[in-house]
Amino acid sequence: MTNEAVGEAADQQVADILDTPHAGPAVIRGGALRATAYTAGFLLSAAATPLLVRHLGVVDFGRYVTVTSIIMIASALTDAGLTNIGVREYSLRPPEGRDRLMRNLLGMRLVLTTAAALLAIAFSLVVGYPSVVVAGTALAGVGMMTNVLQGTFAVPLSFSLRLRAISALEFLRQVATVALILALVLAGASLLPFFTVTIAGGATALIGTMILVRGSAPLRPAADRDEWWLLLRDGLAYAAASAVGIIYFRVEVVLLSLISTDRQTGFYGTAFRIVEVVAGVPFLANLSAFPMLARSARDDRGRFGYQLERIFEISMIAGVWVGIVLGVGAHFAIRVVAGNGFGPSVVVLQILAVSTAATFLLSIGGFALLALRRHAQLLIANGIALVLAVGLTLALAPAHGAKGAAIATAVTEFVLAGTYAVMLLRREPDLRPSLIVLPKVLLAAAAAVAAGVLPSIPDVVGVVVSSAVYLVLLLVLRGIPAELFEAFGLRRRRAG
Repeated sequence: MTNEAVGEAADQQVADILDTPHAGPAVIRGGALRATAYTAGFLLSAAATPLLVRHLGVVDFGRYVTVTSIIMIASALTDAGLTNIGVREYSLRPPEGRDRLMRNLLGMRLVLTTAAALLAIAFSLVVGYPSVVVAGTALAGVGMMTNVLQGTFAVPLSFSLRLRAISALEFLRQVATVALILALVLAGASLLPFFTVTIAGGATALIGTMILVRGSAPLRPAADRDEWWLLLRDGLAYAAASAVGIIYFRVEVVLLSLISTDRQTGFYGTAFRIVEVVAGVPFLANLSAFPMLARSARDDRGRFGYQLERIFEISMIAGVWVGIVLGVGAHFAIRVVAGNGFGPSVVVLQILAVSTAATFLLSIGGFALLALRRHAQLLIANGIALVLAVGLTLALAPAHGAKGAAIATAVTEFVLAGTYAVMLLRREPDLRPSLIVLPKVLLAAAAAVAAGVLPSIPDVVGVVVSSAVYLVLLLVLRGIPAELFEAFGLRRRRAG
């Protein structure tokens, strides 16, 4: 058999996986592994963050969060949603068109990300930030480039459901980032060198990704005008929606830095950093499922609806549990991350914890609309969220500081989740999921919170107790989808 024939057979095998029931269990296992690797990376980060916060202090840590938020917003403005568009198009194109897609996707990302970095630096200069913030923005822009390139090269890995490799790369990125943070803290470094940590983490993951895809995906960029226009024309509305979606979630940090004090920005930034990391879990899990969703949305709407319902149930269960953990363990989390001087961040984190269920649900709603190519509706929904976030922050932050910004974030998350649901179901009511699991989740959550906040129980014990109560009640109430058991070779005992 020739090399070309082997390649064609491999492509057909991958396509068969996406088109058969084997894709679901593979995505569940891979998504769980990805979430586990992400959580392990978060724990590493959590171990290093207290050293970072205490080393920098409230003011400098507030500046650190401000720079990272500016970079994320600038990246969103020029990203054009190309990573997710790339995953979708790679999953739908025939094998002979994938190399051309990858080369042009890489070329576009290079151009647009360079523009994003320059835009971020210009903004920091115009608003009059201190020189360390301006220089930090430039360094963070380089880190943004390494992460963008790594995400682009990882598209073929997502398509082929090589989720173990992706998980390993993401964990490796976190290890490199934390290692540099620890080295800088031990060296007594000032604020500026800490902006190089994203460069180290991104470059490490980028090298690993290039090694994995070498020979199966092109590593050189291209500038094919027709291909660029095709990608932009197809995803222009989604590009704007993606940009607005990233901006609305982080705009409170930037607004707070402009209309409130550095201390309030630091208090909010500490709690927000924890929630921002947690928000990556549903995104990564649903990104793992996206090639499967894109294929079924095009070819089999019945299967697509079934997949959405299962992911909806899992997202609800996971989102509520994460909210319980963050709410019950808020005092402990802030003490570990920042120390006793960040007491006001506890209430901020508890407010933000309430919205985690909405964060998990809106993640799957966004990917569902993307799979259906409903880009304009995504833009409208995210635009509503941005206007609401800005308005609430401007109304609440001057008087209530970090707590006001947290309320603005929480309200916006719930409104956006509801808006996605309306957008998704208004034209296709057959996709409406069953809500039979909802009362079970709410009952289990209420009992878990009551058990976790009993007087005289330490925070860590409260988190363990509340989590155990939540899981046991869901098992008793049969609120966990059978597909979760089946994906891991388990069998849920049937009633009677």
